[in-house]
Formats: sequence, C-alpha cells, structure tokens
Amino acid sequence: MQNSKTFWKLDKQADESLIEKLALELNKSKTFIRLCVTRGLNTKEAILDFVEPNIDWIDDPFLFFDMEKAVDRIKKAVSNNEKITIYGDYDADGVTSTAILYEAVELLGGQVDYFIPNRFKEGYGPNVDAFDQIIDSGTQLIVTVDNGISGHKAISHAQARDVDVIVTDHHECPEELPNAFAIIHPRHPKQHYSTPDLSGAGVSMKVAHALLGECPTDFLELAAIGTIADLVSLKKENRAIAYFGLKALKQTQRLGLLALMQVSDIKPETVDEELIGFKLAPPINAVGRLGDASLVVDLLTTFDEEKAFKLSKEILLKNDERKEIVEKITQEALDLAKTKQSQSFLVLAKKNWHEGVLGIVASKISEKFHKPVLVLTINESEDKIKGSGRSIEGFNLYECVNEFRDNLQSFGGHEMACGLSLDRDYLGEFTDAVNRKAEKSLSKLPSEKVFKVDAKIEWDEIDTQLVEEIDLLRPFGQENIKPLFKIESVLPENSKKIGANQTHFKATLTRDNKQMDMIAFNSADWSDILKSSPEIDIIGYISINEWNGFRKVQLQALDYNSNEPLIIDQRKSTIKEEMFKTSNVHFLFFQSTVAKRWIQTVDKQSTYQIFEAKADLMEIPTGVPVIVVDTPEDIKDFRRIYQTYQSQPLYLYFHSPNDYYMKGMPKKHQFQKLYKWLITKKEIVLAQDTKQMVKSMHLDKDTIKFMLMVFLENEFVTIEDGKLSIVSHPTKKNLEDTITYKKRLDQIEAEEILVYSSFKELLAYLKNQ
Repeated sequence: MQNSKTFWKLDKQADESLIEKLALELNKSKTFIRLCVTRGLNTKEAILDFVEPNIDWIDDPFLFFDMEKAVDRIKKAVSNNEKITIYGDYDADGVTSTAILYEAVELLGGQVDYFIPNRFKEGYGPNVDAFDQIIDSGTQLIVTVDNGISGHKAISHAQARDVDVIVTDHHECPEELPNAFAIIHPRHPKQHYSTPDLSGAGVSMKVAHALLGECPTDFLELAAIGTIADLVSLKKENRAIAYFGLKALKQTQRLGLLALMQVSDIKPETVDEELIGFKLAPPINAVGRLGDASLVVDLLTTFDEEKAFKLSKEILLKNDERKEIVEKITQEALDLAKTKQSQSFLVLAKKNWHEGVLGIVASKISEKFHKPVLVLTINESEDKIKGSGRSIEGFNLYECVNEFRDNLQSFGGHEMACGLSLDRDYLGEFTDAVNRKAEKSLSKLPSEKVFKVDAKIEWDEIDTQLVEEIDLLRPFGQENIKPLFKIESVLPENSKKIGANQTHFKATLTRDNKQMDMIAFNSADWSDILKSSPEIDIIGYISINEWNGFRKVQLQALDYNSNEPLIIDQRKSTIKEEMFKTSNVHFLFFQSTVAKRWIQTVDKQSTYQIFEAKADLMEIPTGVPVIVVDTPEDIKDFRRIYQTYQSQPLYLYFHSPNDYYMKGMPKKHQFQKLYKWLITKKEIVLAQDTKQMVKSMHLDKDTIKFMLMVFLENEFVTIEDGKLSIVSHPTKKNLEDTITYKKRLDQIEAEEILVYSSFKELLAYLKNQ
C-alpha cells in the first residue's frame, strides 16, 4: 500500500547490453553504469571525462558579449584612480559574487568598495536612491553583480549623472536591455556564452578571469558556494566550478570561511555540495533575510582572524533567529492552509509575518500540500501586502501570476518561484483570480507528489564500494540529480523518533540476515506507522556513514510503500476532540453511544460509519486511513473490519468506555448472593433500590445491571414498570447459556485482545487472521 499522496516514477530503462559492455570495460557495477548512461554518458571516454573534470572546462571569458568593453572600462578606472563600487545582492550567490569581483579589482590596484542593498530598504537590484548615495560618495563606475539586468531606471539615472554602469548578471533578460555601458550576461541576446546557466558568482569569476588574464583559482571556492547555493545546472563549466571549488574549500586558507566552518562545527575536509546547501549557505542567506548582508562580504574578504570569528558568530546568531522566525510563521501558515485546503493555489496572508523568510515558508507549505503557494505579509502602516511564492513541478508559477501583473505593485520571478506586492484591497479578488487560472493547469497534473526513481537496486549489492562508485558522479545538483534508489521487500525494525525536537525518524532495515541503518528527516510520523514492522519497499539516497573509523552504508529515506496492512497503535484510555479534526480519514465506531458523543466534531473532509453487523461497510478510497475509535462487542466484528480495509492504514484507538475486561465476569457466588438479596426484598423498585444493591454487593452499577439482565433472560425475575419481582419456582437453567452472559464473554475477549494485549501480541493475532 503506497502513500496515496505520492507516486514513484522509475526512470527510463537504458540499453542493458551497453550497460554490461561498459561495466566490463570500466570494471564498475552495472548500477553505476546505468546512472551514467541515463545521464547521456554512453561511452567509456564520456564517463571518464565526466567523473574527472578538467580545469580546461573553464572557458575563455572573452566569449561573453561586451567582455572586452567591460574589462577596458574597469582597467581604465583603475589606471585613472576612479572609485569603483561593486553593487551586489543579499543572498549567498550575491555576496560571493561581490567578494570575487571586489578582490579581483583590488588585485589590479583599483580603488574599490562594495554596496549590498538592504532587502527592506532598497530591495533587490539597482535602486535610484542607493545609486545616488554611492555616486555622492565619489564613485565613478558601478559594477553590478548577480543583478542589474532589469534595473533600467536606476542605471539610466546613473548614466545621466555621468557615471557608467557595467551590469554582470545571470537572471532572465527582459525584452529591452538597460542602458548600461556594458552588459555581461551568459544569455545575452546578441551572444550566448558556452555555459549559459552560470550563477551570479560564476559570471563574476569570468569577469575576474578576464581582468586578471588567467583563471583565478583562488576564487573557485567562492564561486562554488554561489553556484551550488543558487541551484544552477551543474553541467559544463558549472560542474568544473563546483568540482574544483569543493576541492579548494577542503583546503581553504580564507580566514572568513575557516572561521565560519569552525563555529558551525564543519570540518573543511568533509565539505561537499550537500553540506554547502544545508549547513553553509543557510546562515549566509539568513543575514540578508533579516538585515544587512554586507557583514557576510566583510567576513569573506577579511584578513583579520579575530574579526572573522566575531562576524561568524554574529552570522550564526542571525541564522538561529531566522530559524525561530521560520518555525513560528510556518506553523501559523500551516494552520491557515488547513482552513483553505479547497483552494488549488494556496494564498496565505497574515499581519506582521517577517518579509525576509516568506520564501522559505512558502517552500515548506508547498511541499506539505503539493500545491503552488503564495505566503504574504500584510503591512498595515503602508496598507500593502508583500510576499513570495513557490510552485510544484509542472506548474508555471510565473506564467500564472504574470497575467495579473498590471494590478500588482511589483512582480518578478520564474517558473518555480516569484516575489510580488499588491494593494491590500486587491487580495480577495487576486486570490479568486489566480485560483481560477491555476485550476485549469493543475487539473492536468498528477494530484500526488512524483518521485523520480533512478534505479532499483538489489539488497545484496548495497555496500560501501557501490556508494563510492556513485560518488564519482558528484557534485550532484540541477541536471545531475543525486540518484534516488528503490529497495524492495525490507523490514523496518528498532524504529524510533530522533532529534532535539523528535522530528526525525530512524530505523534498521533488515532482510536475509543483513541490516542497514535508515533515517528519514522530518518524518517522525513514520514511527507509529512502521512500528508494526511491515514488509515495505522504500526509496531514498544511499551514502556512507563514518563513525570512529567504521564505515557503513546508510539510507536517507524519502518515501515507503507497504506490502502489508499498516497497523498504527494509538490505544489510549481517553478520546480527545482534536482527534476528530483530522481531514481525509474515515472514522469507524462500534458503539452508538460513543458515536453519538463525537460525530458532530468529525472534520467535514472526513467520513464516518457506525458499525452494524448486518450492514455493508463503506467503500473507502485506497490509502485513506481508517481510524477505529472504540471496541466492538465481538472480536469477529473487528476481524471483518481488518479483512475489509487491509488496503488502508488502520489507526487503532480502541477506546473502551465500559472496561469489561478490567471489571471481569461476576463469579457464581456473586450471582447467588445477588439472587438471595432480591428474594429478601421480594419487590424492588429499580430507580430507588439500585443504589442499595450496589452498596450491598460491592459491585458497580453496570455489573449489577448485567447480572439482572442474565436473571431476566433465565426467567428468574420479571421487570415491569420499573419494578423487579422474583419468579416463584423458576425452571433451573445455567447462567452461562444465556445470550447476555455469552455476549459479555465476547466483550471481555474483544477487550483482552484488542485493548490489553501488547502491540506485538496484537500484531501476531492479526497476522494469524
């Protein structure tokens, strides 16, 4: 039973004869060769070339349109002692771009400064007020990095003040280019560069290359950070920049990077593309999200060790602050999203959400709901709304929102992400409009998240040697995605939640006396589901985990598919109302009294049924969880549920309000004692005498009621108008033969197995069924 919200798509099958031939030629596993072939590496030479990039992959910088013109102007400024300002951006690509070109001009002996716009004051890209400030400080040449291609107004303003602007950028070119002195862009409409997908840092490095007359290898580590953080395609020159930049990072002498890695508990020799993406780039980005990112450029360019550590600690504090803000807003956005699940395109807005982290929050919400998302903050003082959007694969976010750009204050972005601002009064109309447009496109896309699986690997071929072969394809990134593997028929054991906030899941996968550690990040909910250790297929990334010199393979799991019924143990003594707020599940009640108490609170997106032995069970879509709220009167009733809903995850609460098992069956002498008591009273008014009965027998009211029903069924007593009378000379009968007595035995058995057995015993019972 696969997660109903996901779909696994196995990558196209390669030519097996070619795979076998290349595996023999290169003495590599067929799995490794299969990955190469699906990447278009169809010959021995192509594979060897790819796994061992050459520094010569870094091409001639003068293949850029306008490069000679730009270099001449910068060198002229250096010769004339003109002040040059590098105008950057506040993300990881922007600050590394700035540091590269700032140091390159400095190496030429230029009088150079840099300016990083503030996200909240100047915003992204060239800004008229910022340019005026720079020019007023004496700057005679502005060079933009990682921005500028859409900065028409500010650039024309600078030119009008007799200050030249050179644009170096990699973002989408507008139809009309700005009136800059020179434009260095890898996709310049008049001449594309050989690697058109360079990052901002990559473009900066090309300008530095042209200025210095040779490839500036000292800048490769910075260019690698920008390239990897900006998620550009890791092919051609980008692969070389990332490959050699990572090698340089492992041996870096740059004080700022050494300090930042040290305070982040990163050992330079362990740096890879994942560590940059998850541990190095986030704190660098955090500074610009919350305030002035200039201090990151200060860090990257400083020669003062004490200053480097001071700045690094400040950056980490900013990152901690950013994490707290993101966590708080994400929870609020999730709560809001749950109320808007009917929307195809989630538009979430709230007062005073921090503008700098809305893109991160949008990504998390989009991932959770598998929908395009806009997360917006309402600024009451300015009466406007501003925010960021993130999309899902196959849905062009830019195209959808762009249709309404005439009604927006600002808008920009690409297929998967965007930023915008709008008047507060327009929010409702805008939300309805983008939803109407989105519905048409989304209806053609799969409703579930699609995982593209590269290959299925056999359990017995997974070892450290295989992982080492796969790692030859590193660094992974866009257009060289880390391989996602499918592993079949394994058992998850020793499952538990881990992490400071118990948000991650860990287990041991076992099969054929072989084990492998598995971890799934932000998947603590797997713990309850996989506790029953069902046989599963699983997809994830394999890597080597090294601890105290011992190396073993570990799987970072992304999703699983159960080959057996999923049993989730949620047995508790009490029921809480929030349980019924869960959407898209089916609640099953055995006891009408329990159902009557709770059905009014069931979420509108969920269904429920009160079990009746002779009635048909509802048909539930495959994968929709069934929540068994309470206990049946007879274990056979639950067996019917179990057999009917084996394709659904079964959440077993088994609330038992009557607690028949703990009360037990009254003993024979207790029946005799009650009967004698009734004889002495002769006629009993139940409303008046029950309390005395309970006190005299030392039994609870429900047990007394049960015993009286057994007497009634055996015709030992009669009950009429609330009065109980003893039958004179009743026929002798066995109490155990009554339907009431047998029913109580069934109730006790049901509770004993379903409520009071251990989970292991319960699973054994169910598997025997």
